[in-house]
Amino acid sequence: MRLRVRAPLLAALAALTAATGAPTRARAQLAVLTSLVEERTASPGDRYTGRITVKNTTDQPQNARIYQTDFRFAADGSSHTDDPGSSPRSNAPWVHPQSTRISIPPRGEVSVPYSVEVPQSDSLRGTYWSMIMIEGAQTPAEMNAKRGAASVGVASVMRYAVQVATHIGSTGSRNAQFTDVEASKTDKGVSSLDLTVVDTGERGFRPVLWVEVYDANGALRAKGKQSRGLLYPGTSLRQHFDLGALTRGTYKAVVFADTGVEPVFAAQFTVVF
Repeated sequence: MRLRVRAPLLAALAALTAATGAPTRARAQLAVLTSLVEERTASPGDRYTGRITVKNTTDQPQNARIYQTDFRFAADGSSHTDDPGSSPRSNAPWVHPQSTRISIPPRGEVSVPYSVEVPQSDSLRGTYWSMIMIEGAQTPAEMNAKRGAASVGVASVMRYAVQVATHIGSTGSRNAQFTDVEASKTDKGVSSLDLTVVDTGERGFRPVLWVEVYDANGALRAKGKQSRGLLYPGTSLRQHFDLGALTRGTYKAVVFADTGVEPVFAAQFTVVF
């Protein structure tokens, strides 16, 4: 069911910060000061630029490696950083960071410019995206110390992932699908609803999601609302709604997704708490 109603779309930023290794002393202590989601609307043939600012939070010089990956995620919590350009909707071949390695002075900052060159093609529709990774790297002094060290230790590598998304004009369908609906009730009588939201269209959007729960007489008994981060075509998220105390029984749950343009998507489910 699709309802042609409008609700306000609240902006939210989606960001990924990945870390590998044990949570011990990191080899590089860095922070990305600019947004971890860089998105622009452009037309085929356009060129635009951006800048990522990296800060060294320590009193020692720090190095960082810069490279690109594709990116996808799913409602089960999994995420994948695939080879750049391997996804059908990857814009990694369009994105050109100016540097592959940087050295940041103590307590200093370095800006990494990048450019995006959108191909001149009539076949481009919707949203294309990839990531620029900023990964701490050992300094020469650290590498020399490691060669001379007799002990064995565990180090961690900090990575920041900056999503670079390109929306092609106003093109591309926005479609939301709801699956895997689960109703539950705790021992204390608190009811909740969980469901998966899938972007089945061609364009990324930040959905505003809400649910209305009605009893057998059609009376509204509970509702919830939440705005989420950028959801890309083919990706999914798991949404949780706390609904408070509901009497055990069968209800009708109507779930809505506002993708930023009409229509608002809606689906109705029969659930038992």
